[in-house]
Formats: sequence, C-alpha cells, structure tokens
Amino acid sequence: MKHCLIYLVIGAATLCAMPKKEADKMTVGSLILKSAFMPGLGEFSIGEKRRAKVFGGIEVGLWLIVIESAAMKNRSLSRMVSYAAVHANADLVGKGHQFAVDVANYGSSDEFNGQHQRLRLPGRVYSEKDYVWVWASEEHREQYWTYLRARATAQKVGLFALGGMVVNRIVSAIDVSYLVRLRDSNVSLHVRPLPKKGSQLILSVSF
Repeated sequence: MKHCLIYLVIGAATLCAMPKKEADKMTVGSLILKSAFMPGLGEFSIGEKRRAKVFGGIEVGLWLIVIESAAMKNRSLSRMVSYAAVHANADLVGKGHQFAVDVANYGSSDEFNGQHQRLRLPGRVYSEKDYVWVWASEEHREQYWTYLRARATAQKVGLFALGGMVVNRIVSAIDVSYLVRLRDSNVSLHVRPLPKKGSQLILSVSF
C-alpha cells in the first residue's frame, strides 16, 4: 500500500513537471493532485459533477467501512480481554497478539508449555507468572475464539478498505487526466439515450 502511494505521488509530480495545456486555468497536474487528495475533486473542478459524485460516494463508503471495522476491532478486543480474564484467569492487557492466539489454541498455559517442551522449543515456553491461563471449559475457549476471529476479520476488512482508497485515488487521477486531454483534443465522446430501449454512443471529430 505504501508503494502504491509513493508511485502515485511520483506520477503526479512527473505529470506536473510536463508541459500541459491549461484547463480552466488549472494544469492537468494540479487536477491530478486534487483527485489524489480527494477522489472526485479533480472531476468536480472541471464540471464533471456526475463522475465526481461517483468517486466521492465510493470514498465516503470506504471511510465508513474503515471507521466501522476499527470500532468492531476495538469491541472484539475488549470482549477478548474481559472474557479471558473471567473464564481463563488470563491477563491479555499489554501482551502481544501471539499470546492472545496461544490462549485460544490451548486449554491452559501448562498444556501449552508441555507441548512446546516436547517439541524442544524452550524459547516459546511461558515462564512468567503474568502469562498463565486455565480455561474453565472447552465451551468458554470456543467462545473466546469467536471474539478473536471477529477481531481478525475486522482488521482484514479495514485493510481492504484502505487498499480500496488507494485504488480509488489512482483511478480518479487517471480519469481526470483523460477527461482534460479529451476536452483539449478535437474528439468528443458521449452517450445519447434513444426513444426506445437502449442508448447511442456518439463519437465526434472536429476539423
């Protein structure tokens, strides 16, 4: 994702450095930077309000997904911490993600340590008192698993939405660049609805 943002900034800077015709006193590079900052803003600046609404609507939807996934992730983590403390006497606060997964996979810290000692993995053995747990029952451990999976799912959804934001910006930047070049050229392309069902694609060339 970081690489995509870097490529987008480099591409926009390159386009700004290239000689371009002005479109409503704005260069193509500035319009691309607008769309890279806020998808649809470049289209809105040149009067393409319908396209701007599409890109803007997608951006708003992706932001809502990011916010909701972050809230779901926090709720799941809070449930994990409280549930493990009550039903397994485990303290997840300040511990890493791996410890939370180990608590879900094993009925107790003794079971976990015993298996890893047999596997000759002493580095994975929990020797500190703060890393001790014992589940009251298998059902409680399974319920804890549901909270852990919900948190992982929320994190994946959030990352997917962030990736969608990057793609939305790239597509919007490409789109506004195409629209400006098309408008500055002698070629126009538009769709005209027909009286009956269907529509007509019209290509116009000025000489």
